[in-house]
Amino acid sequence: MLPAPLVSVYQQYKQDTDSVASWLASTAKACGYPADLLKPVGQAKKKAKHKHKNISSKYIVALKDFVPLAQFIAGSKKPVVDVPESFVATINRVINVRSSFSNRLAEHGKKTAFQVEKSHSFFVGILEQVRESLRPRMPTATAAWAESSSSSSADALANAFEALKVYEPSDDFLKAPDIKRPEPEKATDKVVYEAEGAAYSDFEDAMFAYSVMLEDLRKIRAQILFIWQNYRDGAFDVATAAIATNTAIELAHNVAEEVIPLFRSHGGVWQVAMNYYHAAALASGFSKESMNISDGGRDNRTAFNVKTYDVANNTYINVYRFLEGFQAVLRPNMLPLFKQGVFGTYDPTSNFKTKSPAEKFQEDQVIMMEVFGELMAIIRTVPNWPVEDEFLRGMREMEDTKKIPFYLVFAAQTYLDIHHILRDDVERGFFQMSNETNIMRNNLKSHLEFHQNLKIDGWTAKHDRALKDTESVIGWLGTDPIHQVKDEYARRQGMPLSPDTPQYNLLRQSPVMSGLILHYFRLDLYDIGIAAANAWGSITYMEHLYNAVEKEGLLGGPWEDMDFMRILVGQDAFYVGEAPSVPEDYYKKFCLQMGVSAATLADRNKRRAKVALESRAGPRGIKMGAPVSVMFQNRFTRRAPGMVWTTELIDNVLSRSEWEEENDGDQIVSMSRVIDPKMLTEIRKGKNKKLAEDGGRLPPEKLVRSLLFALQSEIMEVAFPYLLMHRWCWTVLRTVKEQCDPLLRELFTPAYIERENQLPFVVGWILAAMNSSGEVLQDRRLLESAAVVLNTFLSAGPSGSICSSVLETIGIHVQVENDDDSE
Repeated sequence: MLPAPLVSVYQQYKQDTDSVASWLASTAKACGYPADLLKPVGQAKKKAKHKHKNISSKYIVALKDFVPLAQFIAGSKKPVVDVPESFVATINRVINVRSSFSNRLAEHGKKTAFQVEKSHSFFVGILEQVRESLRPRMPTATAAWAESSSSSSADALANAFEALKVYEPSDDFLKAPDIKRPEPEKATDKVVYEAEGAAYSDFEDAMFAYSVMLEDLRKIRAQILFIWQNYRDGAFDVATAAIATNTAIELAHNVAEEVIPLFRSHGGVWQVAMNYYHAAALASGFSKESMNISDGGRDNRTAFNVKTYDVANNTYINVYRFLEGFQAVLRPNMLPLFKQGVFGTYDPTSNFKTKSPAEKFQEDQVIMMEVFGELMAIIRTVPNWPVEDEFLRGMREMEDTKKIPFYLVFAAQTYLDIHHILRDDVERGFFQMSNETNIMRNNLKSHLEFHQNLKIDGWTAKHDRALKDTESVIGWLGTDPIHQVKDEYARRQGMPLSPDTPQYNLLRQSPVMSGLILHYFRLDLYDIGIAAANAWGSITYMEHLYNAVEKEGLLGGPWEDMDFMRILVGQDAFYVGEAPSVPEDYYKKFCLQMGVSAATLADRNKRRAKVALESRAGPRGIKMGAPVSVMFQNRFTRRAPGMVWTTELIDNVLSRSEWEEENDGDQIVSMSRVIDPKMLTEIRKGKNKKLAEDGGRLPPEKLVRSLLFALQSEIMEVAFPYLLMHRWCWTVLRTVKEQCDPLLRELFTPAYIERENQLPFVVGWILAAMNSSGEVLQDRRLLESAAVVLNTFLSAGPSGSICSSVLETIGIHVQVENDDDSE
């Protein structure tokens, strides 16, 4: 089911039917209707025998009781009941939506094709009797409107999907706790009433439920199309697009999971889906004969009219047939290897839109069968594959249960949709992932080499092992383990792979898988980088020195990487309060950040060897940010649980998007980054748009959109090469120490530091010298010497922007603007 803060069209429809039942039961009960005629649900029957005050019970309102309840209410004299407008609006909404669907089925020949004898839904008929019974008690205006709406529902609502627009969430709806529905008669009545399951269980109801589910899925699918169309045009990063897409598939899974149980008595979801596809094809002008349907409504499953491609595509039948065919050829303990060209050829440079239905079907078949084989190779022979998207997860479930879950079909359809959009650009995500993970691997190797003989108590062999493990996994992926196992298996079978069999085929063809792998390693490097920077203090204390040199007018030019770090992690990551701007504060702020008393370094005349500089509490470190990205840190590993979308998590996403949209109806006119400093501060603190916390409801596709923008806002923070920045800062500190060593010895004795791992304390001595105290005067010589080193470093080619250059190399564009506004 969807999490509580999210709402689907089906949920809103069910809330309407249950609220009708609830109002009827509670109002009739208040009028004296015998309560024992209402039956508890399941276990509630047992609990009902033991009455306790203030304990709510759940009761089913049987369909056969709807009309008697309405008649009882209408005839009540004490009290006389006035039917609220909200009840009239709600019952009209249900009748109109369902009547419209019934009319569409009849209009498109579904009744003839499948011998549905009823011209009207049984449930709709009951609701109409309820409405007619209560009409004398309705307000005059609403009673007249109800009468007119019932007689022209088919005209007012042209088709089933048009009818469902009554549940289209408006901005007002999204900001309010719910659509206004009738409340139970007594607020003190804690009984919960629901409509009997029969309201959703006959054949037409099952078809209606499927159409509602399709509408919810259509909106999610449209959001996925939006993601990849904008990725194609350069608006989104591949990891951002991949996470948002996988989340959208998860939410689609939740939507379907809520409706699918209604189909069990009608042959299961795929039987209902097939029936719906037939009805849609008949509505599109295809005959039963052209679709191989018998008069009894049975489908010859071995034949498929490819001319119905568009209808089958919209109802998920195409992909279901592909999976069904693939499942049929699977053999235990064997890899499904297909010779190239056995299903035809796929030319990604061709124009998909101009293809005939048969050509589209064949292209889809080629794409699908290739990826099914790749995923099955992982499932059967590559147990340590690092990430698992919903497509792979669904294939694994199919392998284990021998059944095709609906979300697998949706995931596979999404894979096809992405190919239809990207065409020959589909491999770009793989190349970005490959390029960036190679840079990560080299970064890890360089770090391990840099620290081969440079150790610190706070960074143990266990930390180095984590770096080595990450570097090893990246290297292992570079060997293309899927291709290796397929090649070895094919050789054992005496049919070696063709030399032109493409390597890295899954990663080339699945930007979702490539994007999730990229995110997986980005978060690993982000975690490692922040931990290393905090353990060594390199970036933080180099920032203190840089700030002092800058504020004292000794800086020859900007340090782009450090300026960018200030933006990424925020000023409070480096300082307690505001950044210092006068000499007496440089040292105090340094000590506060380090967690030591200012008196420890203050009196240079009393400085002795072997005075412990380390704080028991430890220094203040840079905190990990990117809260939305970090939510998914372990989400995509095998056997990881699905994301549980709590109110807090949803608000976390909604409040952190740094993008604004201009809309014209459903169309986005433009997207722009938020530039207002105050608004950015609010966003980064998570204080913006607390919708779910305030009781608002959100359709799944809206959450996907917000997630997309929030993730994109955090890309720079997650992808920044912190390990590289650490090494550059340490290298500069080494040079500063060498440059300032004679003066440091003079002012603070040769014991000012004892080992290289204490280099950050050099910054403390330099800032302490700037601090005049009592008879001790300010001494600028150390800061001026350090400024010479820093300016030499910054003037040496691209040294000051090497990290930003890395981001540019991987396609993340950096621009740091100086802001002289003190606010």
